[in-house]
Amino acid sequence: MKLCKISSENIRARIRHDRSPDAGQGGACHRSQSGYGKAVIPIGRERGSVLTMETLCLFGLPIHNATLPEALAWILYAPPPPPGIKLYFVNAHCVNVMHSDRAYREALLRADGLFADGTGMRWAARALGHRLRDNVNGTDLFPLLCRALPGSGLRIFLLGGEPGIAERMRDRIGAQYPGLNICGTHHGFFLPDENDQIIQLIHDVKTDLLLVAMGVPRQELWLDRHLEQTGARVGLGVGGLFNFYSGAVPRAPVWMRRAGLEWLHRLYQEPGRLWKRYLIGNGWFLWRLAGEWMKQRMS
Repeated sequence: MKLCKISSENIRARIRHDRSPDAGQGGACHRSQSGYGKAVIPIGRERGSVLTMETLCLFGLPIHNATLPEALAWILYAPPPPPGIKLYFVNAHCVNVMHSDRAYREALLRADGLFADGTGMRWAARALGHRLRDNVNGTDLFPLLCRALPGSGLRIFLLGGEPGIAERMRDRIGAQYPGLNICGTHHGFFLPDENDQIIQLIHDVKTDLLLVAMGVPRQELWLDRHLEQTGARVGLGVGGLFNFYSGAVPRAPVWMRRAGLEWLHRLYQEPGRLWKRYLIGNGWFLWRLAGEWMKQRMS
């Protein structure tokens, strides 16, 4: 996919105006004989304007089998709150975490949209007889969002990262994408008793898109509990995005990303923090995938 070719016209081409009785029923999945579901997602202000995409069941989660342009359309044309739309990216690490963290799993199940992120999820889908149409991750989606937002009137708030990281990211992407409206920033190392103050800050600057980079599962749990209070239209859990776009951590070369080896690059950069996630976590993920495959064969 040539991301530079994605335009607002391409995005709108993926939106259909459905006047059927089923239109406007949220993200409900309708089971089909093939084992897929169909997500019918209302977007925009016009009645009956919806985005449709298939939904796969992977590890007990309803994964929206979207492309990057479809995910972008969902963000750009999301209806106004309340309660706000929660969109999360699910990778192999997320699957491992949700098996030991019930609150996180429930937060994922309450999300409006879940996207498959990374090589592990692509392998899992293929092993279970599905084909993912794209690798929908926050790091690849973000530049598309930055190109689409100027002139839209939508405001972004950056919440997360170490102190100073969100501000560095704001300055760098602001220079790269003139007209991008970043209405506020705050680091992710705050105490629980500071929650109300931060929620009020996000609300007061009339945030539309709230990007939360506090790691799994904290970012999803925070959005699950507080997005509606912020008044934001869309909440995205974006993991290490701020580190990449602030320049604090270089991203893997393109050839490694295309080969599905970005995890190896990250492990090389931060072995002390990530060795357990990848060297042990990848084994647990494959074990859980084998269990899913066995359940499917026996059903």
